[in-house]
Amino acid sequence: MQQMYLFKYTRSNTLVSIIMCKGENSMTIESGVKIVYEGAVARITLARPKQLNALNDNIRRDIATTLNELMERPDIRIVLLTGEGKSFCSGADLQTTSYPEVKGDWSTRRNRTATWQRVLEQLDRIPQVTIASMQGHVIGGGALLATACDFRIIAEDVVFRIPELALGIPNVWNGTPLLAREVGLPITRDWVMTARKVFPEELHRSGWAQRLVSRAELAEKTEMLVKELLAIPAAPLALTRSMTSALGRAKSGMNLGWADADMQQWAFTEEEYKETIRSYAKNIGSKKNSSE
Repeated sequence: MQQMYLFKYTRSNTLVSIIMCKGENSMTIESGVKIVYEGAVARITLARPKQLNALNDNIRRDIATTLNELMERPDIRIVLLTGEGKSFCSGADLQTTSYPEVKGDWSTRRNRTATWQRVLEQLDRIPQVTIASMQGHVIGGGALLATACDFRIIAEDVVFRIPELALGIPNVWNGTPLLAREVGLPITRDWVMTARKVFPEELHRSGWAQRLVSRAELAEKTEMLVKELLAIPAAPLALTRSMTSALGRAKSGMNLGWADADMQQWAFTEEEYKETIRSYAKNIGSKKNSSE
C-alpha cells in the first residue's frame, strides 16, 4: 500500500503540518512537489507543470525534509525523481525565488544561499539508489538535481542547459565540480562557460545520461530500470550505492563548493546581475505571452 506525505505551508512558508495518507494514488501538493512512498520506492515528482516545474523554496523545503527522512529508511531502496507535464524542470523560478529571503547578517545570508547546495549534498549521501527520469527542459538547478542522481534516463526531446553565466552569476551549488565528476572537466567547461543548449545525443554520448529513449517510452523504460534495480539483493545494492557515493565525494574538486554560498550572495548584490536577470525575465515573459 502506498504512503504519501502532504506538506502544508502557511503564507509565510512556515511548515505547519505533515499529513500521512494511505491508499492514495496521487495528490497535488500546494508547494509544487508530490512525495509518494510505494513499496520500496520513494517517488518525488516536481508538480508545477504550468511553470515547467520551476524550483521555489517550498519545493526545496519538501525535498530536504524527505531526504532527511530517507536517511533513516532502509526499507526504501529507490528514489525516483520526475517532473509533471512537458518538462522535467526549467530551473529556478525567476518570478519569485528559489531561496528563502536572503537578508540579515553575513552568516544568515550565507546560510540561506547555500540551501539548495545542501539538498544536492543530501541527495548524494542518502542510502537509496537515485534515478532522475527527464523530458523536455532540464535547466539550471533542475539539471544539477539530476546530475546528483545515480542514474539519468532522458527522452529524445530533452534540452539541457546551465544558463547561470548568461544570467550574470557563477554556477554554484557545487554544480561545476559535480558536473566535472560526471562528464569530465573539458565537457563541463563547454557546457558551463558557453551556457549553450545540449541535446540528447550529446548527453548520452558524454555519459551524463545512461539511458536515451523515445518520449513515448520514457515512463515504461523508467519503470523497467526501477525493476532491474529492485531485482538486485538489497544489501549489496546498498553497499555499492554507498561505495560509489563515497568515491564521487572523493573526486578531485568536490570539496571546492565551500565558497559557493559566498559567491552566490555576492552575485545577488551586483547591479549587473540585477539588470541581466530583469532583462531575462522580461524576455521569457514576452515569449510566453506571444505563444498564448
